[in-house]
Amino acid sequence: RMYLRVLRYFLTIVQEGSITGAAEYLSISQPSLSRQIKDLEEHLGHKLFDRGSRTITLTPAGELLRDRAREIVLMADRAEAELTSMDKPINGNVYIGAGETEAVRFLARAAECMLQQYPQIKFHIFSGNGQAVTDQLE
Repeated sequence: RMYLRVLRYFLTIVQEGSITGAAEYLSISQPSLSRQIKDLEEHLGHKLFDRGSRTITLTPAGELLRDRAREIVLMADRAEAELTSMDKPINGNVYIGAGETEAVRFLARAAECMLQQYPQIKFHIFSGNGQAVTDQLE
């Protein structure tokens, strides 16, 4: 089995460029991290890293796993965020800056429609020239 935790560990090694650096970042022991990556390599039947004296590089299998692991972790994080926010109302402030055009009316109508569905959102729409809009948004 590939566990999400081990995929996160693998991605941290890729990001840090070393097992030692990843272990420090993750606050786990280097031998434990090395063992988990070795187990992952055995499970997959592929070597994931070429280990040098001070650096590691991804093998072709490692590059493939990096890309898929990023997708898997992103999807898992997104699912968790969606599930934890299901019971929470959508709220907050939305700041929009626009030029003095007909589009401002469209934005106002769109904001009005959104407010009917999500009444706890507060819209702040600013219009004017570029500098005025920037100043108001800041």
